[in-house]
Amino acid sequence: MKSCSAFFVLLWLASAAFAQPAAPPATPIVAKSTYHPDNSHSETVVDKTTNELIESTYNAGGALVAKKHYLLNERGLPTQGHIYDGRGNLVARSQVYFDAYGRPQEMRTFNLSGLCYQQVIYEYDEKGNAKKPKVVNVNPSAAPSIKPGMIDFTQNTMPPGPAMPQQQPVSAQAQQPAAEPKKKGFFGRLFGKKEK
Repeated sequence: MKSCSAFFVLLWLASAAFAQPAAPPATPIVAKSTYHPDNSHSETVVDKTTNELIESTYNAGGALVAKKHYLLNERGLPTQGHIYDGRGNLVARSQVYFDAYGRPQEMRTFNLSGLCYQQVIYEYDEKGNAKKPKVVNVNPSAAPSIKPGMIDFTQNTMPPGPAMPQQQPVSAQAQQPAAEPKKKGFFGRLFGKKEK
């Protein structure tokens, strides 16, 4: 009798296990559409199997205006990417820099000449909550060009750049010119103490 009741208990457990629906498989692709006030819209597709994010932006007429393709890190945050125009031509590259806690700190967007034309700066409050990002647009053609310089180590000249020490505020007594030391005569120099 015990073996018969044990059989029915096992049969009941097996039927209960099969009767519950299986957990849905993890969705590797997530898509989202965002509509903007000017009747344009963006479609964002995140592929978790390849850690990629693709955002396509369309104008009000439905024509593709821009396409952004980002690589994501293990936390699902963009690390670097390419930006294309509506015809699929590469127009810019972007790079994301992270702080010591793994949070995005800054995103820089570079044109094909390697000049940064936009910075997005991310800041956080004392509790670690993200503040509204600050966007800084830069005109790369207006910025001075930075080129490597040559340093001649055979000369005793100061290297270029801010190598001059910062001057400290001077008190009124120190501003008075110091009295010149009295010059020694010939015999004083000959028989006097030697200065080190």
